[in-house]
Amino acid sequence: MTVLVVDTDPGLDDAHALAMACVPSADRPTYPIAAVCTVAGNVDIDTVTANTRWLLGAYGGAAAEIPVYRGAAGPIAGPYAYAADIHGSDGLGELPRWDVPDVPERATPAALALVEAARRRPGEVTLVALGPLTNVALAARLEPRLPELLGRVIVMGGSIHGRGNLTVNSEFNFGADPAAADLVLGAFPRLTLVSWEATLDHAFTPEEFAGFFSSAGAPADTLRRINENRFATDPLYAKRAAYVRADPLAMAVALDPGIVTHAERHRVYVGYGPGTLAHGVTAVDWRDLQDDRPAVEIVLGFDRERLPALLRV
Repeated sequence: MTVLVVDTDPGLDDAHALAMACVPSADRPTYPIAAVCTVAGNVDIDTVTANTRWLLGAYGGAAAEIPVYRGAAGPIAGPYAYAADIHGSDGLGELPRWDVPDVPERATPAALALVEAARRRPGEVTLVALGPLTNVALAARLEPRLPELLGRVIVMGGSIHGRGNLTVNSEFNFGADPAAADLVLGAFPRLTLVSWEATLDHAFTPEEFAGFFSSAGAPADTLRRINENRFATDPLYAKRAAYVRADPLAMAVALDPGIVTHAERHRVYVGYGPGTLAHGVTAVDWRDLQDDRPAVEIVLGFDRERLPALLRV
């Protein structure tokens, strides 16, 4: 039976992706969640861990029973990169919080928790990596058999055509820890990559965006309040003609692989060079010239008509 491990750095769109995994829906499969692991990314590790615990508590129900494991506080190598300019210093758009029972944090480090989950259920764990790949790389070093033990690995990251959002040519998750990203892409043959370009190519209208959070229940209400606060504090965001949802698209692939209509398998590399244009750059071997690592599945197209229902919580 498939179970999920979610590795995340909440983050506004991480909050949406987490809710998709937690909320039962007739429009998508649901799976037990063995663990949520946190990693420094959009904001620092203390804040993303606190956000994860608070979000799961706010979603309530079964979400409040999911174990949370604190992960890496920074990249394996190179400078820190945060996205407070996008997500706010608190990671959730400077959200006024309301009291909820925070989900407890477990003592086991996230990388070890991932290894233990894969060992307990070989072949059954789908890992959904929504932030920098630091925890996943550390776990692969702790347990070299991890690529064989995991069932699927879904990664949101990379700019396969050089359309960066951290630098001119680097996507944030890969640019935040390129050494980890390159290690993971070189080790996991059952990896599916949802790139920044795939996100940009599948944007949503304001009406579709509002519809993601229009249902009843605590998760949708939480996300509505997060979004309303973002609109109130960022008028330019409120006036956008279209909205992208990077992490929810990756979660959609994890929950329903049939949502992918076009994908190709190629080897992918990530550059390292702090202070240079090489740092975090994604290089795809589109012509299949190399043979030094496994090819990964690169998502290029989604069933656009089905996506809104899949992302609705």
